Amino acid sequence: MNQTLFTVGPVEMYPETLRLGGVQLPYFRTEEFSRSVLSCEAAMQALVGAPAGARTVFLTASGTGAMEAAMINLLGEDDRALVISGGSFGQRFCEICEDDQVPYDAVRLQPGKSPEPAAYAESVLRNYSALAVNAHETSTGLLYDLRSMGLACRKAGVLFIVDAISAFLCDEVNMEEMGIDVLITSSQKALALPPGLSIMVLSPRAVQVAAARKVRSHYFGLAKYLKDGARGQTPFTPAVGVILQLKERLGAVANKGAAASIARAADLAAGFRASIAGLPLSIFPDRASNALTALSPTTDIGAYEIYSRLRAERGLVVTPNGGELRDRVFRVGHMGNLESSDLSRLASALEEILR
Repeated sequence: MNQTLFTVGPVEMYPETLRLGGVQLPYFRTEEFSRSVLSCEAAMQALVGAPAGARTVFLTASGTGAMEAAMINLLGEDDRALVISGGSFGQRFCEICEDDQVPYDAVRLQPGKSPEPAAYAESVLRNYSALAVNAHETSTGLLYDLRSMGLACRKAGVLFIVDAISAFLCDEVNMEEMGIDVLITSSQKALALPPGLSIMVLSPRAVQVAAARKVRSHYFGLAKYLKDGARGQTPFTPAVGVILQLKERLGAVANKGAAASIARAADLAAGFRASIAGLPLSIFPDRASNALTALSPTTDIGAYEIYSRLRAERGLVVTPNGGELRDRVFRVGHMGNLESSDLSRLASALEEILR
């Protein structure tokens, strides 16, 4: 049975991406490849509204690798981070801090609930070196208010570290306007590429900190990447094929602009939510992202059973949850090569299962 992915990564890929995936990889220590990397850097910085003097790092790692790289390169034992933890990915920031001995405190939220502004007020942040947050908590679909967080960070003079892995190209993310110092994304989300490449865009302030810090990691020490990146290279073998796919994909996105991609995700999300309005499903977070719709059944059928039946009976793959949300929440992605007709087909299948 053919499957259609409504997951939040990997997602349905575009034909040109698939074609490039079947091409022989070139040797990469060349001027041609360096130009490709530098082209990707320029395109990424334009799409995220990076300030002048920003730099981009390409890591052959999942997004979690970039999250760890951000924490260990921007913070040391004498620093302290404040982490917004509203689900499994906010918790991941906490676990990284624990494993790498980065002092931190966490604002722990009920799943799907936004933090009160008082939790990250300027007066609170002055006790920290950085605020770390997921642009949205992908496990619950909750979109955070990055503007207010960034303003508070700017007033307090602390670094603002944002995991935008699922939010990039789906929700508004602008580094300069939102005061973001480190923006993290990865290849398998809205870019609709294979997994394996994570991307970090660093503000000039973050570049200065990372370039000077000695970290206890050979692979994730960003000073090496910043040095080699100046000539369009990486210190270790990169995901060559994914970078070449990234170059093509960024070109396609840049032709229309980031705003068009965000508007498309918003339209898909709004259309899907309208199509299921009469079903026994409630939108789980109190502030939903365009990238996905997190749904909670209001009937006797559990969320994991819905996921299982859609996949087994229809070849429609939504994203399940684990842990305490396993039977409470499933997620429908609005990323990648999906059309409104695909989401209409999913809505019809949900109606047949739930009626």
